[in-house]
Amino acid sequence: MTRTDPALYLPLSESALNRVLNEAHSLATSLADLRAPQLAALMLLQSLPTIARHGPVFAERVLMEAIKAAQAKVERDGSAALIDEAVESLDRAKLRAGHSLLPDLGLSLLDDDQADKREYLTSEGQWDSGGRDRYNARDHELREQILLPSGTTAFLTREQTRIYREIRAQSDDHLHVQGYAGTGKSYLIKSLLGTLRHARVLVLAERQTQLKALLAGMSELPQVYPRRFDALAREMIPADLTDPINARLSLPYSASAPIPDELVIRHLGIHASDTLRARDLVVIVRSTVASFCYSGDAELDESHIPARHLSTLDAATRRLVLHHASELWHAILLPPSRDFQPPVRGEHRIKWAALKGWKIPARYTHVLIDECHDLRKPMLQILDGSPQAVISLGDEYQNLQGRPQQRTNVVRQRAVTASVRSGQLLEGIVNPIISAHPGDTKEPFLGNPLHRTEIIYYDRPRIPDQPAAILVNDTWGLFEWAQRLAAEGLDFELLSSRQQLTMFVSDCIELRRNGSRPRHGEIFRFGSWEALAESKQHNPGFQRIDRMLQKGYGTEDWTRTVDRFTSPGKFALGLIGDVRNREFSGVMLVPELVEGVWDLRRSDYAAASAALYVAVTRAQHRLIVPERLRHWLEEISARGRSSRPQLLLGR
Repeated sequence: MTRTDPALYLPLSESALNRVLNEAHSLATSLADLRAPQLAALMLLQSLPTIARHGPVFAERVLMEAIKAAQAKVERDGSAALIDEAVESLDRAKLRAGHSLLPDLGLSLLDDDQADKREYLTSEGQWDSGGRDRYNARDHELREQILLPSGTTAFLTREQTRIYREIRAQSDDHLHVQGYAGTGKSYLIKSLLGTLRHARVLVLAERQTQLKALLAGMSELPQVYPRRFDALAREMIPADLTDPINARLSLPYSASAPIPDELVIRHLGIHASDTLRARDLVVIVRSTVASFCYSGDAELDESHIPARHLSTLDAATRRLVLHHASELWHAILLPPSRDFQPPVRGEHRIKWAALKGWKIPARYTHVLIDECHDLRKPMLQILDGSPQAVISLGDEYQNLQGRPQQRTNVVRQRAVTASVRSGQLLEGIVNPIISAHPGDTKEPFLGNPLHRTEIIYYDRPRIPDQPAAILVNDTWGLFEWAQRLAAEGLDFELLSSRQQLTMFVSDCIELRRNGSRPRHGEIFRFGSWEALAESKQHNPGFQRIDRMLQKGYGTEDWTRTVDRFTSPGKFALGLIGDVRNREFSGVMLVPELVEGVWDLRRSDYAAASAALYVAVTRAQHRLIVPERLRHWLEEISARGRSSRPQLLLGR
């Protein structure tokens, strides 16, 4: 993943342009320190909307003539006269319009150091047409050229190159890379696997689809061993299976469906308390076990009762919850009877491995992890206790729970902030999200100056006119927008699980019509539609689905919708959690994704802003968002949270 070399460098830096565009100062003040070549570059920028169709070669001729005319003006009338002429001629709105066209023409601004050296001029002070090749050649010297497994060569970006060379020189040390979305982390991983040819590299990821995408085209590397976290946990189980818990955890399969609440209630003997029904208690018990499994703690205690429940429980009920949670945890590890077999999940195996101090097998020399932001504390404990050098890459803003666990402080930390996927206009959305999010990394996200990403705002949600991936934040939205697309006679690619969505829709229909117990994990604990409606009374997606079912929507209607699924299609539809390793030419965000970040005081604000961050950074060329997002960005800016002066360019 690399940037295309610019066809022309304008003799102007981005910081100089931002000073010119800053409305806090008069144009005369902003132009006072600029020289003839910089003023000529501004003249060219302003004229780009009218000459863009002629291409970069013509633009360079215009620039050359403008510099010549500006130099002549200075020699004849002095620099003050040239500035006065520029003040009369230039218009900030037109300059912004011209700046937005730079990616389309393959034009780029210089960095401050290049601009100061003025190597774009000949010794006679005229435009040097060979400057572009020199700038590109120097850029190539700062970027590593690598041989990909496919046999082709490519250049890493400067940030990628620094990390690549550091790992090559110190391959046996731990390193963590915080890389923003679209900065080429997956591409960097492929490059690193190429340089670690004499190692035995364990590549870890949470999902098989992620591993498949990450290692596509890399079958020629026999030293690479891809594994899911849960598969690794099985490999760590001691060979001696006389321990019954080890024997159970080593089994290759476990039931996929969750056990009904009634079964847990009956076998654990859960009874209603003074304030809570047995069904309410089992929900808290399940959540407490899950919280324990994701923690780094050795024993289950009150800290694992979710905060949303803890404050409402009296001391006796807390003790009751912990008692039943401990029983459920032990039943998962070693079921007490044949008719009560709680399924063993990956998180259970990993937690047990961390508790027992198991290590990653010594046959692996290195561990490389993508999307490290999803690692739970037990997995980090295993990594810290194992002998291998661990290289992890992640993005804390892509953790959909809001705050990822951190690796130990002794690990070297590096950052990659320059996107190769999205244009600079996206900075105006991404940087306020980063600024307002409670995450630790606050370095500015940098868009690709040679790439154009258009931002389109809408008042009312509708299917886009051009191809796009429609991203939603829950299964209700997935159901709703699948039906919307099908109702318009449109084929689309479902980016989330077809099987899970069909189960969800079928369960909703059967629960509402016949009161049948759902199977889907999100709604299986609801025994009636009324109970589900009470729980989802504040969910607008549920309300719309409820009205649709009330009008008679049934299984035959869903069958017609499923017939519209295709791969790939003009449109795509998916949950945020299912597209974190994907990118699309166009992306549309549904309104509910923006509503979640409106209140900065919300307890789940970090998770909501992370979902928004993931969604907007999937876009390559076009991002379609609710008008309400613009209002949120303005509010963040008014609070003084916006971190970059470069946002002027995106107005």
